[in-house]
Amino acid sequence: MSRDHSLPELANYIDGAFSTPAIDRERSLHDANTDKPIQGRRNSNREQIQAALTTTDRIYQAGTWEDTPAEERAEHLEAMAVELSSAEYAETISIADSLTSGAIVRTTRKMAQMLPFVFRGAAAYLREGHLDKQVPGPRGSVDYLRRPWGPALLIAPWNGPTAIGSHKVASALAAGAPCILKPSEFTPHSAIMMARAADRAGLPKGVFQLTLGDRSVGAQLVEDPRIKAVSFTGGLAGGRAIARACADDFVPTQLELGGNNQLVVFADADLDLAATGIVYGMTNLNGQWCRALGRLLVHESVKDRLLDKVMSQLANIHIGHSLDEESDMGPLVHRGHFEQVQSDIERLRSCGGEMLTATPLPQLEGNFIAPTLIDGCRPEDTREEIFGPVATIHTFRDDSEALALANGTDLGLAGYVYSENEEKAFAFARKMRTGGVKINGYSLLSIGEGTPRGAWGLSGLGEEGHGQSIEFFTGARVVGLSPQDPLGGR
Repeated sequence: MSRDHSLPELANYIDGAFSTPAIDRERSLHDANTDKPIQGRRNSNREQIQAALTTTDRIYQAGTWEDTPAEERAEHLEAMAVELSSAEYAETISIADSLTSGAIVRTTRKMAQMLPFVFRGAAAYLREGHLDKQVPGPRGSVDYLRRPWGPALLIAPWNGPTAIGSHKVASALAAGAPCILKPSEFTPHSAIMMARAADRAGLPKGVFQLTLGDRSVGAQLVEDPRIKAVSFTGGLAGGRAIARACADDFVPTQLELGGNNQLVVFADADLDLAATGIVYGMTNLNGQWCRALGRLLVHESVKDRLLDKVMSQLANIHIGHSLDEESDMGPLVHRGHFEQVQSDIERLRSCGGEMLTATPLPQLEGNFIAPTLIDGCRPEDTREEIFGPVATIHTFRDDSEALALANGTDLGLAGYVYSENEEKAFAFARKMRTGGVKINGYSLLSIGEGTPRGAWGLSGLGEEGHGQSIEFFTGARVVGLSPQDPLGGR
């Protein structure tokens, strides 16, 4: 198949106009499959960053978007959804995300096709009246309003640029917050396509803006006092830097920072089902997602049988070019990340780890790593996340030991439990210190409608979800008639 695809031009979208940031002459975007450069990277300069900040502050101070009635904001979000329903967007985004992140096109296509539904969902939330309510008060009804803190900064990651970026944008706009999106410098194309959709759909100028660049651009935006809320998805180091920058002025922050996720297999589990979950957790998005499998905790009596089934399934995984429809798994995002994951593997090998792999690598020069289970390491050596198709194995003898292992890291994003005894599985899962636990299944989507995606410990701060993310960008405002208490406390 031909793999000569033109990528969207790299451009900012500031105050309703597209402009070209300065080219980064030292670094390029690379095809993850070949490690060859495919497009020059671009970095916004200080003047462009200040223009975006000035615009978003002007919109906020004037109150034009905040004061736009909820129904009218919903109509703008619906217009975005209609524009994004065009096949042009899904095709362009899925190919660009696949080439730059390494995720297989079957997955990036599904994510791109979800874009209209993200904006429609935010519109529906507004129409349901969640941001404007009335509650009983001592002297009649009291207005319970949720209003935006102010201009919002949205920083999206490279591993889920479309799904995560669109969720942040739709949520901020629904909340009435003018926003600036800073996508990852490695995967900026879905953000550019969203800016095109906003422009074509007639979203008011300056309400949504896009600034391209690396972490230095993000730092300038985060540190500016005109930013009143920050939503960040990314690594722990970045999350800590943002939290520090926001601490002095108590700027609300929403941080999702990853997880070294535990999958627990009890002795009575359906081992075929558990094996499928393990393989999915290691290979989906090439292991480059925050809810990927980190540590496999298995009852010692079924370990060997389970690993036989896992290796059998891994042997049938087809690693190939991310644009090949037959590929089950692609490469890691870029050479630097590839080298980091290799270094993590070597560290665990030096700790006594035995590497278990069964998946053939393709004859390509990209950033390919076979799904790898590592056995024989001490639990204390596997407490940190490896953001790739790598998981460690630990055995347990009883439930108390399993729970100690499951709660044995400082991260708490997701967990998984496999057992035929559902009552026991639920009881165990409720004791896991993590944002969510899925029982007898492993999936990319949230487990329940309206439920939040929580983060415990070093996995982040705050909750994400359909309503939760919209409300994050707002504060409560309660207005009503009050009794007058007498002076002197009588």
